[in-house]
Amino acid sequence: MGELQPRDRARHWLQPLLELVFPTRCLGCGCPGSVWCVQCDNSLERLHAPYCDRCGDPLPRRAAICRRCALSEFSIPVRSFARYHGPLARALVQLKYRPTRAMADVMGAWLHETVLQAGWEPEVVVPVPLGRGRLRMRGYNQVALIASSLAGSLGIEACPTAIQRTRETPLQVGLDAAARRRNVQGAFQARPQAVQNKSVCLVDDLMTTGATLLACAEAVRAADCGEVVGVTVGRA
Repeated sequence: MGELQPRDRARHWLQPLLELVFPTRCLGCGCPGSVWCVQCDNSLERLHAPYCDRCGDPLPRRAAICRRCALSEFSIPVRSFARYHGPLARALVQLKYRPTRAMADVMGAWLHETVLQAGWEPEVVVPVPLGRGRLRMRGYNQVALIASSLAGSLGIEACPTAIQRTRETPLQVGLDAAARRRNVQGAFQARPQAVQNKSVCLVDDLMTTGATLLACAEAVRAADCGEVVGVTVGRA
């Protein structure tokens, strides 16, 4: 093993002191020790088959698609890792305002498991982009951190600039499914050189109605991508 560089040597010696003064805390419950503790992990309500073939919502019995998808235009296969509540909800909110890469790696590992279970073989991972205003305010896109970790686990490329917002959109909170769809329709554009003829895995942190993922799917399809699927950490 080579000798540590001065900067790495300083980090090596300072890390225990920093951990003593600013201990790593679980983003789910705040307990010191790790970014995601065993108790919070045990609290996860993981989603299991049988799923709706489209939106990925678990079904009480095997059926091709759920009633909601049968009555809607939802047309992208999506899988989510767990229900959005409790510690998972708190961790996702924390990640929006604290770029904790260790937590993004935990979530990336969850999505890696989700993609493998679905039997998908994407060629590029694309995060849902933030609007310019929110990106400027936060300084980073938390979904891009998760997508980067997922892509690394899959051994494929992550392309955080593959999709761009063509206009700022109001927050989706409080809107019903139809209003969410109108809010984001036509709000995204994909770069053909990033997705053309490639199977794409879209990534978002949370799925509520799927309107944002569907709008992003339409954008990459317009850029002549191959197959497109979506994964999210949480499911409302």
